[in-house]
Amino acid sequence: MIRRLVHVMAALTVVLAGSAVVATPASASDRFGFVCNLKENTWLRTAPHGSVLLTLTAGRGFRWHGEVWAIDDDTWIYGHGAEHPSIDGWVPARNTTC
Repeated sequence: MIRRLVHVMAALTVVLAGSAVVATPASASDRFGFVCNLKENTWLRTAPHGSVLLTLTAGRGFRWHGEVWAIDDDTWIYGHGAEHPSIDGWVPARNTTC
């Protein structure tokens, strides 16, 4: 009986701790653009095939500012990731849901 009570108390503690987490509202840059998601970890670059500025995380948002560079099937879009809204750069369009 005591063992069952300990298990119930442990489960209750986990549930209460999880419900105490405060949800922070999502925020986006106020710059013009279309909000997409990243399908995989992606390098934000200075130019298409340029130097790497930083890595953006899969599943996070990407604000595309409407600029496109495309030759054949190689398409890049310009914008910024949710983690670094003040740093704009280029990512392969195939890595986003845009």
